[in-house]
This record gives sequence, C-alpha cells and structure tokens, in this order.
Amino acid sequence: MRLIGFLPAHPAASGLRCAVVASVGALTLGIIGCGSEAVEPVETAAPAVTTTAPEAIVATTTTVAAASDQVASFLSALALRDTSLLSTTAAELSPGSPIQLYAQHLALAVEAIGAVETASLTEIDGVFELCAADRCSTFSDPQFDPGTGLLADMAVDGRELEFRLAGAGPVVAIDDAQGRIHSAYLSDSGSVNVVIEVTNTSGQELRLLGFAATQTTPEGRVIQPAGAWGASSVASGSSGRALIVVPDGSLSGTVSVPLVLADSTDLELVLPAVS
Repeated sequence: MRLIGFLPAHPAASGLRCAVVASVGALTLGIIGCGSEAVEPVETAAPAVTTTAPEAIVATTTTVAAASDQVASFLSALALRDTSLLSTTAAELSPGSPIQLYAQHLALAVEAIGAVETASLTEIDGVFELCAADRCSTFSDPQFDPGTGLLADMAVDGRELEFRLAGAGPVVAIDDAQGRIHSAYLSDSGSVNVVIEVTNTSGQELRLLGFAATQTTPEGRVIQPAGAWGASSVASGSSGRALIVVPDGSLSGTVSVPLVLADSTDLELVLPAVS
C-alpha cells in the first residue's frame, strides 16, 4: 500500500523546518508543523482493508462422444440384446429422437421376451449388418442432432427409423385398470411389434391376456397376433408390459386387450395409437 500526502506550502523562515515523519511499522503518519513549537505526532489507525478473493468460476462442459463411437455403442447394445444395456444406451441418445424411442422399445421388447439370442455385428463401408438366426438387418446413414451432436436417427434396411416407429398413445382408464400403447415398430417383414403397458387399479390380481389381443387397422381390418410375450398377471397397484406381434399390422392401429380380475370379472382395454 502506498500512502500519498500533500503538505501545504509555507513561507521560508529562518530557523524553521518542515518535516514529515512516517512510521511504517505502526502505520502512523506524524506531521511536525513549520514553527518554533513541535506538534506531537498523532497516531492514525489505518483503515481495515478486507480483500475477498473472487469465487472461482467452474466451467461445466458436456462431453459428446465421437460420431463413430456413438454409432458403435448403439449397435453393440442392439447386438447384445441386453435390457439394462439398451436402457443405458437409450439415455445417451438424442432426447425424444426416433433412435432413442427405438432403443427404449427394444429394451422393453427384450424384457418381455426374456432370453434372446445375441446377434453378430459386421460393418462394410459404413453399412452395419446385424444377424441373428436366419434374419439380418442393415443399419446405415446415421443422423445427429445439430444442437447436441447426439445420435438421433438411422436407416434400418434402407428406411429411416422415423418412418418405422410410433410413440406412446394416450392413457385409457376404465374401472379397475388403465393402459396405453408405449411404442410400436414396423419391421421389414411387415409385422408391427407393439409394446403395451397396463396398470392394475383394482384391489385384486389382474390377468393380462396378450395372446387374445387384436389390432384394428384404420381400414377396419381386425388382426389376431402372431405371438405375445410379457406380463400375464399384474398385482394390485402394479403395472405390467407385454409385447404383441401383429402380422401385416399398422402403426396407427388400435389394440384391444382382454383383462380378467381374480373374481372372474372380464374387462377390456381399447388402446389407440399415438395421435
């Protein structure tokens, strides 16, 4: 700290001196006036100076994996057919994107089916091929969200996921149960794989008869499922999911699901597709 003082000018006089006395150690400033009598130094307390260090600014950044790494991670999860891995991978994809919905759909489908054979994964000139048993699918043309850089879509067998998927339909509530279509996927064979969610709001156990469900297409065709997997009974206050495969079905079709309570009361949920 540097103290700067200005002394007033005095006429020069014989035998008089002007002096400034500074005591640095005690931070005092003594002034002896110009005159025959000395003025006693007066101690002046230095003002307390508090210096507050500025808060450190912590930079927060989100690291986005390289495009090729995102694609590899997504396809590896598909090949392994692991529910937990698919769910984790879905959370790392572009929020609300077709590819995130696809990963979520597959996670629930695998969970409903149970043990699923893993697939082989090969890549040639940017086109990836997943094969399980005697069925193969190709994945190509990855698209990324321009704002986040996260993987948002891919083409499956030459057709973008955006045109193969339908998201959640509205929740339908009836006495003792409610449900909705979680998602639906149109496979290259023409089958529509529908994941439904049913919540038991009754005070007793409920049976979900997925194998007896039907889909009604916008044209009025009523289609029986080729297969159904997943929850067959749902405890009171709980929810269950089922995968229903509809041959030659529609992404816009309505799914009717029979339910039976423990006291043999028959119910039916009619679940519309996403509007």
